[in-house]
Amino acid sequence: MTLDTSTFPIDRPTTYTGVGVSVGPPDSVSVTQRVGPTFFDHRGQVTISALGALSDIVGAAPAGVAREYATGLRAQGVLAQLTASTAHPFPHAGQVSGVGRSMHFDDTSGLSSAEIVDEHGNLVMHLTGRTIVVGRTPVDGGGAQTEAFPTAPDEHEPWIDGDVLASTSGLDIVSGIAAGTLPRGPLAGMHDLRVHNVERGAVHATVAPSQWMTNFIGSIQGGVLLSIAEIVTGLAAQTLTDVGGQYRMLQITLDYLRSPAVPGPVVQVQSDVVRAGRRLASLETLLTGEDGTVYVRAYASVQLFSTPAGQQ
Repeated sequence: MTLDTSTFPIDRPTTYTGVGVSVGPPDSVSVTQRVGPTFFDHRGQVTISALGALSDIVGAAPAGVAREYATGLRAQGVLAQLTASTAHPFPHAGQVSGVGRSMHFDDTSGLSSAEIVDEHGNLVMHLTGRTIVVGRTPVDGGGAQTEAFPTAPDEHEPWIDGDVLASTSGLDIVSGIAAGTLPRGPLAGMHDLRVHNVERGAVHATVAPSQWMTNFIGSIQGGVLLSIAEIVTGLAAQTLTDVGGQYRMLQITLDYLRSPAVPGPVVQVQSDVVRAGRRLASLETLLTGEDGTVYVRAYASVQLFSTPAGQQ
C-alpha cells in the first residue's frame, strides 16, 4: 500500500519545540531539532530533557507507521515505556537529527528504536520506546491545525553563571533555585517547573499542565513527561556534588502508568537517590497527581564528577 505521509499528525509539543518530522514507509520516522539557549538547563547545558518531544516521536511513531503501512489501519498508540541513553556530549548549538525504526509491532503493542546524532555524526542519544494501542479518540486533528499551535518563544529565562557553579556546592545550587535566588534555567522556565523542597539526595517540584504540552488524547505528551522527569532527576543528583562538581545523565527509563490531563491538577515530581557511590548514582523519580495517583515512574543512572565534566 502507499502511506500518505502528508497527513501524518504532529502534536503540540512537537510543533512548540520546533521538531521536524518526515515519514519514510514502511517503518521509519526521521526527526530534526535545533538546539541552543532556549533549551539549556540551569547550568547552560543541553541534556536529554531538551529533546523530549523529539524522543516521543521516534520512540513511539515508527511502530505505528509500520503497522499502518502493513494493514492500512492507523491505530492510536501511546508510550508505555521509554529509555534514553546518552553517548557523546550534546552540542550547545546547531542541529541534532535521527531516524527511528520499527523493531516489532502486533495488534496491541509496538517496539521502536532510534539513534540521535549531532551535525558531525556523533551519537548523542539512543532511544528505545514501547507502545500500546489504546481506544481513546484523538482530540486534536493534527495536520493543518498544527499551524495554529504556539512555538517556543525566542526569549528565555537565564541560566546560572559559570563562576557561581564552580564555587558553590550542588546542594546550595539546587536550594538556591528553590529559594529563587538562583535562576532555574530556560528549559525549567519553559515547563514552568517549580522546585519546592530540597535536601541532599532528594528534590520535590511541581509542574502545572499547560496547553502546549497536550498530545492528541488530551493529556501531557510522553516526551514532555520525559523532560520534566529528567530535569528534576538531574537536580536531585546535583545535590550530591561538592563545590565545582558536576553530573551527567547516563540513562533514564520511564514507565508510563497513567496520563495526566490537560487542563488538569498540578503534577507532583519527587526524585530520590536510591544509591550513590563516588562516580555513579541511581535515582527514582515519581510523577504523581495531587490525589497520589502515579503517572510516571522513572529510573536513572547518573555519573558524578568531582570536577566539571570534560576537565578530568
